[in-house]
Amino acid sequence: MSSEEQLVETHVMEYESRLKHIDELIEHTEKKGNLNPGHAAELSELKQDREKLVDNLDEIRRKSAEEWAKEGGPMVIWDLVAERLEKLVEHLE
Repeated sequence: MSSEEQLVETHVMEYESRLKHIDELIEHTEKKGNLNPGHAAELSELKQDREKLVDNLDEIRRKSAEEWAKEGGPMVIWDLVAERLEKLVEHLE
């Protein structure tokens, strides 16, 4: 396995880990229940963002290491979604 392939594999594993964290935050927020309309709208938007991240991850898996390396990764988007979810959870607690 080339170093580029290893890099892509490492990033895919990192994205999967972050997706799991996002899923845990969503689940935690949903268990809180009784969200006000603003929080419910934020959670709905974040769930849509999560689906985009899943699509993005699937696309990364299909790309060759060389294609992926040229484009870079969407880590910033992942971080922003997780950060927004963490803030929502903090606000609800």
